[in-house]
Amino acid sequence: MIGEVTAVRHEAQDLLVVRRPEGGEALIPFVAALVPTVDLDGGFLVVDPPEGLLDL
Repeated sequence: MIGEVTAVRHEAQDLLVVRRPEGGEALIPFVAALVPTVDLDGGFLVVDPPEGLLDL
């Protein structure tokens, strides 16, 4: 689990704001290449980040 989506920021590109279990937040571009599955009924989404994205 990467974390919990707490917001969607609408800037030049939509960004998911994800609260990390270990603390802090990650910003993940909300694009199909990185977020291939969104299951609203199940309450989850799948993130397939490129190497290093979550280390920023």
